[in-house]
Amino acid sequence: MTEKRTWKKESARDLISLGSIPFFLLVLARVYLLNIPEYFNQFIFSGAVFLILFFIFKLNLYSGIGLIVLVFTSLFYSEMIFTIFGSIAYILVLASLFYLKYDTKKVFLGILAGIVGVAAGYFLA
Repeated sequence: MTEKRTWKKESARDLISLGSIPFFLLVLARVYLLNIPEYFNQFIFSGAVFLILFFIFKLNLYSGIGLIVLVFTSLFYSEMIFTIFGSIAYILVLASLFYLKYDTKKVFLGILAGIVGVAAGYFLA
């Protein structure tokens, strides 16, 4: 039983890394290599707005960054299959946050700040 619980916790931690700063930086590096300034700027602006909100309100990083990555990569690829896959991955990130008992209020505030960041990045870039 303990081994099964450990496996679940490790998997949950692995999933939430999709909303981490290192993963965001990897995606940002890939976007930069595409040489599409508008797309790169969307990530920069949305990430900057989100990080400002993150430091002011002490919200959940993973739920917000994960949403930013999901929205802009889905818009870029414009493929329903990718959007479905990305959405399922994001839902699993959220489920993992709840499974690992992250503060529910901070997770929802992170989602809200992610939405604000996406809107800022979309309209400012």
